[in-house]
Amino acid sequence: MLPASMEFLFLLFVNLVVGAVGFIPSVVLTAVNIQSFGLYGGSALTFIGEIVGALLGFYLYRFGFSKANPKWLRHPFWQKFQHQSTKRVFSLVILLRVLPFMPSGFVTAGAALTNISGKLFWIASTIGKIPAVVLELAAVYGVVQFVPVNIQLFLFGIILVVSIALWQLERIKTAKQKKSPQSAD
Repeated sequence: MLPASMEFLFLLFVNLVVGAVGFIPSVVLTAVNIQSFGLYGGSALTFIGEIVGALLGFYLYRFGFSKANPKWLRHPFWQKFQHQSTKRVFSLVILLRVLPFMPSGFVTAGAALTNISGKLFWIASTIGKIPAVVLELAAVYGVVQFVPVNIQLFLFGIILVVSIALWQLERIKTAKQKKSPQSAD
């Protein structure tokens, strides 16, 4: 058993990683946060992880895209996306963050492809994440309060396994596409 301060720092790190990656459902971690530190401490961990993690993810995606093969960026879809005004990207980030089941990584990666600054992305992301995180916290807190722990672990385990399976399937699909002969764009 870790001391509370070490547990907090460990969970803070995990929350930041999950927030930065953006493809791992944070609902599982939100439950752990609440069970470990109560509603207020768990909520603080969840908010910090979501908001600061998104900013870290933004810079990581932007760095990764700068090192990636630019051929896929020439696709008309990405070209249109890249040529949006900063004001439009700002609004889209807010709108997409408010949607509860929109993958956070998709929004972060998409914004990283545009010319929006890190500061404006962080502001828009924070504005949009506040209602989404509040809804997540309310739902998870309800589950934590009324559903027995063994059922919670089972449900969260299923969410985690399905997420990992979907991620692996996507990786396999991407690898197969890279191996097959590419058609002209």
